[in-house]
Amino acid sequence: MEPIVSRTRLDAPTPRVSATLIVRDESGFINDCLASLVGVVDEIVVVDTGSRDDTVARAARYPVSLHSFAWCDDFSAARNFAIERAHGDWILYIDADERLQVSDPAIWTRAIGDDSKLAWRLQLSLRDGWTPCPELRLFRNHPSIRFRGVIHESVRASIADLQKTDRRDVGVCDIALRHIGYEGSQEHKVPRNLGLLRAYLADNADRSYCWWHLGETLELAGDEDGAIAAWRRGVVAARTEHERQSDESCSLPFAALIEALHRRGEPVQEILDEALRLFPGNLVMQWNRAKLAIEAGHEEEARPILERLAGIDPDNFVDPLNSYDKLLFSRDAPEALALCHFRAGRFREAAIWYRRAALASADPQACELKARLAEARASSA
Repeated sequence: MEPIVSRTRLDAPTPRVSATLIVRDESGFINDCLASLVGVVDEIVVVDTGSRDDTVARAARYPVSLHSFAWCDDFSAARNFAIERAHGDWILYIDADERLQVSDPAIWTRAIGDDSKLAWRLQLSLRDGWTPCPELRLFRNHPSIRFRGVIHESVRASIADLQKTDRRDVGVCDIALRHIGYEGSQEHKVPRNLGLLRAYLADNADRSYCWWHLGETLELAGDEDGAIAAWRRGVVAARTEHERQSDESCSLPFAALIEALHRRGEPVQEILDEALRLFPGNLVMQWNRAKLAIEAGHEEEARPILERLAGIDPDNFVDPLNSYDKLLFSRDAPEALALCHFRAGRFREAAIWYRRAALASADPQACELKARLAEARASSA
């Protein structure tokens, strides 16, 4: 389909990097996204899939190549349509509710000039207050690299296939992407996502991430039983995925199922033990292990785990496979560690950790009161 508006920079006939976006009703996000790209990338390809607001008009104010695409319930089809209209040597895949953050232009220049790399993982911050996680977002504009999957689409499989003949590898880069779309309510996405996820999983039951997302969507819709059933299916799929590729990202259904069952008061030790065997480095699983130990009165078993978590600097921590809520390190682990010290009669240590937790707590006064109680116990001991 011919572009609605073409305003690509004329001084870049052979652009090095093309940013590609698919958009629909992104009026509240599109300006900041495009502003973050202008002057950094050489071409911006925007594909509208049926906006009913002023997204298209807003996008047209920027130097973009603007196209329309008839939505067909297939995210990969729309993203591949965008790639096919890009002229750059590299493709940066980004969404309207994300912002590119290049703190050091030299890093960007080195990345796109590195002939040894087929693709790069950028540091994606999915939510404010969460640690970033490397995600494959910048890749060569090669005809074999295309998105797959109608939902939770990815180029990962096509890049892996290409690497069998193209020996270049995938690197990790310190360029950041900030996602802000999860900060508000996601309820408006429930009908669309339920239909797409159920249809996709009917033929692709081995995608653990999609089972996890289906469970999250069902929980958001108020169907807790349906959510737990989906996460159980996700655990089955994750076992197979882990055997095949040892990818720790498939830990999500385990984590969601453990949390849901624990909230119901149902036993979770067996499923947690399996998760710890499969994902020994996953810090959420370690946190759950510590919580269960405390509940069972085994504080000394929990203490070294909590000390490790509380010793992590959340503002400078990056896990290669997972994103974590920073409060796990700055509030939850310190407060649980304080409780361990308190129960063991180490009241001064407890007071120190309660005050540490107060620094990140939404209710610092509660932590301060516990710290004072611990100090009072220490004085009377």
